[in-house]
Amino acid sequence: MNKFKKIQRPTRLGFVCYVGDVQGCGTIRVIYPYFLLNHYREQNLMMSAMYLMNYVTDIDFYKDFAYVQFQRSATPQHFQLVKHFKSVVQKKYPIPVIYEIDDMLFDIPEWNYASAWYNQQRSLIEKIMGHCDGMITSTAKLREVYSPYCKRISVIPNHLPKFVWGDIFEATDYKDENEKVRILWAGSQNHFAMKEIQGDAVKGGDFGSELMDFIRKTTDKYEWHLMGAMPQELHNVKDKIHFHPWENIFQYPARIKSIEPDICIAPLQDMEFNRGKSNIKCLEYTALGAPAVYSDVTPYKFMALKAKTDEQFIDHIEKLAGDIDYRARIFKKDYQRIKPQLWWEENDNLKKYINTYLNMWGKCL
Repeated sequence: MNKFKKIQRPTRLGFVCYVGDVQGCGTIRVIYPYFLLNHYREQNLMMSAMYLMNYVTDIDFYKDFAYVQFQRSATPQHFQLVKHFKSVVQKKYPIPVIYEIDDMLFDIPEWNYASAWYNQQRSLIEKIMGHCDGMITSTAKLREVYSPYCKRISVIPNHLPKFVWGDIFEATDYKDENEKVRILWAGSQNHFAMKEIQGDAVKGGDFGSELMDFIRKTTDKYEWHLMGAMPQELHNVKDKIHFHPWENIFQYPARIKSIEPDICIAPLQDMEFNRGKSNIKCLEYTALGAPAVYSDVTPYKFMALKAKTDEQFIDHIEKLAGDIDYRARIFKKDYQRIKPQLWWEENDNLKKYINTYLNMWGKCL
């Protein structure tokens, strides 16, 4: 017997999200799927999804929504909005409030420049989560970490919008065209200590010292591309590295695809903070059509090439660099492993997205 009650059709299914981040996970997890859901077709079902950044105080505005979502709320102002919704809007319309989060906001390592601010906000963030009726996280680890603050938590993994990223480059389309093997890392400054902001005493980051040394020593052998951030440890060879500043998130897919890497890398230190991360790099690198070397940590556990040490990381890079057929085989393995998760538009991922929310209250499409 189906434990979920079928929604009566025809029906209109509406939802609104107050987005706290429009240059990262808010776009990936709210703006893109909401855009697609407004074009989603189920027989006798109409969806209406909207995102806002300014709070609406008109109580009747909310009457037709199935749920209201707050994404990455972490400030005193956010807390006041959640409290207003709970104490005023829900008195008239019993609409669930859901907290959406794709990040580990607690126990951020000291070398991550966001750590000081989020450490100060921890008790407030716990209160915001505790006031919400449910939570959606991107990973099972985040669900575990946040479970003391909210009883009803479900997981929705990340996906990419195919209508933005386009078709995947085949592994052999361009690999012989590069004079030197082209190796790409893409990520934010949060992966490195920012000594210009935090001071020389702060050390650490997701790149190990041997890997940094390897990059410095191979700038003539390989064509290194870094997108989004340049660690201070590589400043002495920055003229030999192709650096690409971070792009607007809507321009990012086209920009990173234009690099046409032969190999990608995703180093992460094995620590609690990183175990909560999603596998977004697996999605992005697979969408580029390139094989990658990943650290052997939770987000990347299903990928083909993983390394526990810098030495293993370097060995994988050099083996890929020396054999184009091996690169093609590794990419095909990665693609098969990530294919069901890759696109919002495929594998019923949009329907799963909505059903995850509805299932929290015993309903489904």
